[in-house]
Amino acid sequence: MDAIRITNLMKSYGQSLAVGDLSLSVPKGSMFGFLGPNGSGKSTTIGCLTGLLDPSGGTVEILGGRFTAESAALKRCMGVMPETLGLFDPLYAHEFLAFVARMYGLEEADTRRRVTELLAALELTDTRKTLAEYSTGMRKRVAFAAAVIHSPDVLFLDEPFESIDPAGVSLMKQWLRRFTEQGRTVFITSHVLETVERLCDRVAIIVKPGKLVWQGDITVFASDGAIEYDGQQFGSLEALFLHLTGKKSTALDWL
Repeated sequence: MDAIRITNLMKSYGQSLAVGDLSLSVPKGSMFGFLGPNGSGKSTTIGCLTGLLDPSGGTVEILGGRFTAESAALKRCMGVMPETLGLFDPLYAHEFLAFVARMYGLEEADTRRRVTELLAALELTDTRKTLAEYSTGMRKRVAFAAAVIHSPDVLFLDEPFESIDPAGVSLMKQWLRRFTEQGRTVFITSHVLETVERLCDRVAIIVKPGKLVWQGDITVFASDGAIEYDGQQFGSLEALFLHLTGKKSTALDWL
C-alpha cells in the first residue's frame, strides 16, 4: 500500500509554474527523501501534500484517501514540520507542545505524558526560556516535537536538519528510524545529501518546476554499491544528484 500517491500535481502562481505535472508514489513504512536544487518546487509540493497550499491541478492521496485542504480526518493522521517552523514565540516549549497536542485531540493525561517524553528525549529541558529565546537549532527541535506529538502515520519534514547540531540530528534520526520500524512513513526534503543517503531507503529527485527526473531505492549505497543510470555508475547519492540536476563539482583551480 502506498502511504502517499501524487498524480499529475500542478501548482502555479499566475503565469509562474512552481510544480508541473508531478507524479510519484511513496510506499507505506518507507523513509522517503524528496530532493532537488533550490527553487525546484520541494516546499511547494509539501505545501500541496499537507493542505497548506491548494494545488492548481492533479490529485493527492494519503493512506488511500483522496486528500484536499478540507480533509480534517486525514490531517489528524499527518505530522508536519514546515521550513518556516510555525512556532508561537511567546510560549515556553512545554506550553506550545501541550497546545499542539490538544489541537490534535489528545486527552489531558496523554498530553502530559507525550510532552514530558518529548522534552526529555529531545533535550528541551530548559524551562526558563520562551521559544523566542531559543537558538535556531532548539527551535527546530521544538517544531519536530510538535510534528510527532500525536504519533502520526505520515510525517512530512521540510529541511529538518538545517542549523541542527550533530547531537540534535542524531536524536531526530533515532526517532525517525523508530517511526518507520512501526510501519509509519517519513517524507523528508533536505540539502544534506549524506544524511539522506544514510537515513532514507527511497529517494525522488526533481528539477524546476517540480519535474521528476529520478526515483528509486538507494539502499545499495549503504553496502558500497552503485546505481546505474544513463550508462554510468554512481557510487553515492551526491554524484547521482549532481548528474541528474545538471550540477557539476568544479575544481578550485584558482587556489
